[in-house]
Amino acid sequence: MADDTRLSIVRKLAKDKCEVKASSITTDCALALKLSQPTMSHHFAKLVASGVLLERKIGVEKHYQLNINLLTSIGIDPTKL
Repeated sequence: MADDTRLSIVRKLAKDKCEVKASSITTDCALALKLSQPTMSHHFAKLVASGVLLERKIGVEKHYQLNINLLTSIGIDPTKL
């Protein structure tokens, strides 16, 4: 993964090993990486568009989860990120 911010997001989600609410993960990552909320939303959108993240809506909340199948199919072990 060429972008350090996106790699940090993927590492955080791999560490959490679960589906997370968009509002909480984008806020956590924005604080940790010292980036604005709109910038984080941009990076999450890119990860969803590339298939690295799976996104689903539960009510009005978006939830994100790593696409483990995609990562392993391209030789990335999420447990070693």
